[in-house]
Amino acid sequence: MKQGVRSMPVLPAGDLAAGVAFYTGKLGFDLAGQWKNDDGTPNFAIVQLGGITLGLAQSDRPASEQDWAAYFYLEDIDAFTDQVLGRGVKLSRGPEESFYHCKEVDLSDPHGNRLCFAQDLKPGADGPGL
Repeated sequence: MKQGVRSMPVLPAGDLAAGVAFYTGKLGFDLAGQWKNDDGTPNFAIVQLGGITLGLAQSDRPASEQDWAAYFYLEDIDAFTDQVLGRGVKLSRGPEESFYHCKEVDLSDPHGNRLCFAQDLKPGADGPGL
């Protein structure tokens, strides 16, 4: 029996509204849902880009500046790169090809979460990057 259905990384967002605006307005994600505390302040959102699902949680927890908070596989990294650059997103790295045959770009969200978006250049039967 295959157990894995999908995954949803959950990243901290010090300003949830700014995080949702960045992912939807700059990176092309769709807002799938948003939840609020009893006082009406937003506390959680889910955004999606194709088969990618990402949770954003209102939090003062600091982002890691050294490690990727999430790694996303895309079908066309060049088109994505052109799209986000055209929307004013600054890349911290890339696009560049890795030794493991992925073309990658790094960027950070408004909270400082370091993200990598990549295209597998030699897809194998076991999935991207494998």
